[in-house]
Amino acid sequence: MKPIKVIDAIRLAKEISKLPVGRFTFGFFPYNRTKGKASARLRVVEGCKVRAQLSRDRFSVDGDNFFLFEDKDGNPKSCYQVLIRYMGFPDDNYQPRKVIFHG
Repeated sequence: MKPIKVIDAIRLAKEISKLPVGRFTFGFFPYNRTKGKASARLRVVEGCKVRAQLSRDRFSVDGDNFFLFEDKDGNPKSCYQVLIRYMGFPDDNYQPRKVIFHG
């Protein structure tokens, strides 16, 4: 499967999320703000939708650095965009596509 640029992956995730049954899967390294470092273990989340920023969302850095999503249970979550490693979409039967940040 051909890699996808992060900007294109996020755009595609936003478009898919507009559909009633539009969901995606993605993998990222969770970041612990207290410790100031990312986990070495990849976290995979299935059945996600992109979400809007909530009034209670407060970020110590520019909010554009975050990818806001809800999990399959509708719980609001976020991760740093730079820590996303792959995304899978329904049109590819959720096959993981590597997310790249250059090129």
